[in-house]
Amino acid sequence: MKKKFILLGGLFFAMFIGYKYMYHEHRNISSEDEIFNGTATVLKQYFYNNSSESDNKYLNKTVVVYGEVSEVEGNTITINDDVYCVFDKNVNELIISKHIKIKGRCIGYDELLEIVKIDQSVLLN
Repeated sequence: MKKKFILLGGLFFAMFIGYKYMYHEHRNISSEDEIFNGTATVLKQYFYNNSSESDNKYLNKTVVVYGEVSEVEGNTITINDDVYCVFDKNVNELIISKHIKIKGRCIGYDELLEIVKIDQSVLLN
């Protein structure tokens, strides 16, 4: 009988750990300190020149990027044709050629399109 309780307790403990691992709290990017603060072109050049080092340094980290809006589509924008940003809300009100500054999580460099991708973006100005 004692073994059944121990096994049952171990099972519940494993389920609890699994639940916490799968459903952990989301990051609040807007309150995090950024590891990079610069133009979209400079960030792209870092990835273009040394992709593996840039992955280690910027991947899944908070960055601040600024430049001119080159494309707007729904909840995404492109800055200087170098950085692709995904927002949680629709950003159709942004005007092409407007100078903006965003903060978000760098999710990597798309070598095919030669563009840095950022999600969880927040408009800073």
